[in-house]
Amino acid sequence: MTQIVNCFDIQSLPRHPSEKTALLINPPVYDTQYWAQWSQPYGLLRIATLLKKHGYQRLELFDFMETPPNGKRKVHQHRINPGESYAEQNEPSRPIRPYVIEKDGERLELFKYHFGKTWKEFDDWLQAQGFTNHPPDEIFISAIMTYWWESVRDLTLRLKRRFPKSTIILGGIYPTLVPQHAARMTAADIVVVGEVEEANDLWTDLSLYETPPNYAIITPSRGCPYNCAYCAQRTINNGRRTVHFRSPEDIVAEMRHKYETYGIREFAFYADFLLWRFEENFQRVLEIIVREKLPFRLHAPEGLDVRLLSQSQRLVDLMKAAHFQKIYLPCESIDEEYIRSLNRQHVRLEHFVQAVRMVERAGFRLRNLEVNAFVLYGLPKESIDSVVKTILFVSEIVGSIIPMLFTPVPTTQIFLDYLPYFQERGWDRDLHMLNGKLYPFLEINEGSVSDYIDLQRLMYTLNAHYRSQSFQIFGDTRVSAAFRENLRNEFEKFVRDYKS
Repeated sequence: MTQIVNCFDIQSLPRHPSEKTALLINPPVYDTQYWAQWSQPYGLLRIATLLKKHGYQRLELFDFMETPPNGKRKVHQHRINPGESYAEQNEPSRPIRPYVIEKDGERLELFKYHFGKTWKEFDDWLQAQGFTNHPPDEIFISAIMTYWWESVRDLTLRLKRRFPKSTIILGGIYPTLVPQHAARMTAADIVVVGEVEEANDLWTDLSLYETPPNYAIITPSRGCPYNCAYCAQRTINNGRRTVHFRSPEDIVAEMRHKYETYGIREFAFYADFLLWRFEENFQRVLEIIVREKLPFRLHAPEGLDVRLLSQSQRLVDLMKAAHFQKIYLPCESIDEEYIRSLNRQHVRLEHFVQAVRMVERAGFRLRNLEVNAFVLYGLPKESIDSVVKTILFVSEIVGSIIPMLFTPVPTTQIFLDYLPYFQERGWDRDLHMLNGKLYPFLEINEGSVSDYIDLQRLMYTLNAHYRSQSFQIFGDTRVSAAFRENLRNEFEKFVRDYKS
């Protein structure tokens, strides 16, 4: 029977660590799209450090999502069937069917893929490591997105069939948010809810990779004082309302160690709220890097809070001096009333505009993909007009738009508000259907299938750049002025007359 555990402790497992072998696995991903950049399983790699600290006899890692050492960070993919399990088969049944998104007679077909190393590669690796004759004592699996749960199910079932006496321990965001679902739908023996506190501040162990990666994830803090309606950080962090920080000296020491040991220069910061109390924390990290002239290239792919960023030109200047490569800023919507309904009352549109001005002043270039803004869409009951206005606004102020399709995350306020809607469709069980790429709120939103496809087309069109810049609709050139004028005058009628 599966055991659900809060406050998991490594020492609660039977037998002395010096007698045991542990296998750590980062599962494959089942999805319609996948971005392999910055996909390192940093939680699992901290667990590896913890196990080594306790003196395990042998540790092995299999990372399905490991990218080849050629620097392209692209993983293998092949089509699979929606709703089909691969616990006992390696290949999909034929013909391969797509997801079908329908509304008012329109339909969109999206194919589902297995991203990452194949099941055959995994089986061959287990054989080569000698696990067939000497099974691992414990298998630690890290599961992230709740809508990727199916690959975790298939992985655990395959492992339980092959190693019936091994203890499978499932941790990460998915089992933390929906532990009962994980216990019921996977073959894990232990489902870990929340943090493994002893591992929180440990460095990630990259020595388990046969070929060390060319980048590393750094986690400088955990927790966030806010509770936005679409964010599950409060549940993930055991209800904590404060932010826990690592010391700046320890953070830089980890980065320096990875540079000196593996030659890593690329570092991506992942935190619930990277800029909270930045003067005594993140800013000090940057100051050390600049003072010691460390040859790093820095990234914050989850984005930077614009309210705090807009408070300090010194912080922005330090980011440039410390070699931040790109800046990502959230601008979920320009409809501030809608933003307040998401419980994001601490952010205003002027914070976004001021932050953009400051990063440009620091030397980051606009309109050429160096400064980017997230636009969130696909939320329940949103206005298509509001999304279009947000797109045009972001294109004018920044130039580069990152489309972010909204996914309702279990335990968040939006998820709870629409739980009857999900339960009616069985999506509280089929969590993969809550993937934003499948437009879970399409049925109740005003937009059609064509509308949502057109929103993506509009963003990609405005992102296109020529001679290092994208077109500025509200710019000062005669071309921009003529474009705007032709939207206002009778030119549309002229075009429609010829089309008809």
